[in-house]
Amino acid sequence: QAAAQIENSALLQQLKDAFYITVYTLAETIEKRDPYTGNHTKRVMEYSLALGRTLGLSEHQLRRLELAAVLHDVGKIGIPDTVLLKKEPLDDDEFRQIKMHTIYGEEILSRIPQLNDIMPGVKQHHERFDGCGYPDGLKGEEIDITARIIAVADTFDAMTTDRPYRKGFPFEEAFEELQRNSGTQFDPAIIAAFFETDIMEAYFTARTKPK
Repeated sequence: QAAAQIENSALLQQLKDAFYITVYTLAETIEKRDPYTGNHTKRVMEYSLALGRTLGLSEHQLRRLELAAVLHDVGKIGIPDTVLLKKEPLDDDEFRQIKMHTIYGEEILSRIPQLNDIMPGVKQHHERFDGCGYPDGLKGEEIDITARIIAVADTFDAMTTDRPYRKGFPFEEAFEELQRNSGTQFDPAIIAAFFETDIMEAYFTARTKPK
């Protein structure tokens, strides 16, 4: 019986490992379509988990946050290359198309029952705290906590990395932009937590390190 339990436990761990590998492979496949966002998914996941730990999320909530952050852009598989890879700013029609990636993400995850729990983080990460976001115009705590966290992490990384049509913002400018949009685009509690994370600790350590 002990041997059987050990074997079953090992098999369960193998299945769990295979599940995580599949999720990360799917995310990497999506990211490969856009060479200008290299490692975006990894950074958003790391920022999100730093925020989650600072906010005191449980282990279950952190695992849920991790998977949602990894797959937050999975719906971009449904966006045409002419829009996704455009080197100039998007026009109104193209922006409407790119906004559909949240809906496409929900549709993709709905086919995988084991991922239903992370669907809100994927679908809602472009909702705004003031209710002016998309796709459903949710407001405040109507927005899932994972989505509110990913929104901050995703925006910070987007601002601080180079894009085909602009250079990345300096960190100081990105910090100011986050604070300026606290209470409108972002949950103020999550913005406050951002400035208490090890992201900030690493930033200030690097700034004060002797050259």
